Amino acid sequence: MLLLMVCLQACVEPFELQTGTAQKSLVVSGLITDQNNPELNKVTLTWTAPFDSENQQVVVERVHNATVMVQDNLGNSMPLYEGPGNGVYTLGADDYRVEQGRSYTLHITLPDGREYTSRPELLRPVPAIQGISYEFKQYTDVVRNSAGLLIERRSVGFEVKAQVQDPTERGNYYRWDTEGVFEFYTNTGDVPVPSVCWANMGSINTKVVTNNDRLVNGRYFEQPVVVVPADIPTKYRIKIRQFSLTGEAYEFWRLFNEQQSSVGSIFDPPPARINGNMYSVTYPEERVVGYFTASSMVEDFIVIQRLFYAPFPGLPYELPLGDCRYTFLYPNVSDERPIGF
Repeated sequence: MLLLMVCLQACVEPFELQTGTAQKSLVVSGLITDQNNPELNKVTLTWTAPFDSENQQVVVERVHNATVMVQDNLGNSMPLYEGPGNGVYTLGADDYRVEQGRSYTLHITLPDGREYTSRPELLRPVPAIQGISYEFKQYTDVVRNSAGLLIERRSVGFEVKAQVQDPTERGNYYRWDTEGVFEFYTNTGDVPVPSVCWANMGSINTKVVTNNDRLVNGRYFEQPVVVVPADIPTKYRIKIRQFSLTGEAYEFWRLFNEQQSSVGSIFDPPPARINGNMYSVTYPEERVVGYFTASSMVEDFIVIQRLFYAPFPGLPYELPLGDCRYTFLYPNVSDERPIGF
């Protein structure tokens, strides 16, 4: 059986996969876009990861010192270089040569000489985000309590939707991702230290969000993308990134999302194998996991005034004490005001 994990941070990040065999497989998670942004254009390489049953966690094994290159259908090549020992290979701004309408192929050579490649991916255009809307809603989830019994858990949040005008031609495929930043305050008493900060949560999507134009071809539609938590009564900025996909990439992510949703947890074994677009040149029978995607990307953001919907369920919110930069309550905290706040 397989254990498959995907983590979305502004773009598709690495899979981790466990098999019941001792033989490891290469796991590839790669994306290039029509934006010259090294944070988007990167490839992560890992091996299928063993599961540490004692500590209940997946042990990630990165692939180091590989030679990674993206080539277009005209023969132009772009090298990707590994960061400091992290198995993430990035397309630098100076090496960037990506255009809509061209096809791109990923090539990987491991230190032992084994070669891998992807099928060509056409970089298709993507329409603009026409707007972003949100709605304050109550949600009911079925979860297991500490006794193992199924119970209903109620929560509230803000359902955020991207508004899209689909082009007239058929066969458009989409993927959406988000980035969340919120402000918070602290009680500093009489001490002259920062009392308002902002926390960058990265991607807050819990699943891959995709759609196609089969039912909305040439029409305007709203796509639910993410639920912003209603926990503290402050501003929350949600940035939506909208990516184009090929039909093959859409099918890969659709199947992955179905498995992720049907089993209830991304740490549960998916019921079937999902084939990507990567394969081994050296050993054709060797299985390679993952997908290399070429996408156009557009983005927009909205700031949600959560204060207008408070109080939220649960204990009343109390300001933490001290300098907001050093409360260690949230990740990536800064006292520099982001755009939109």
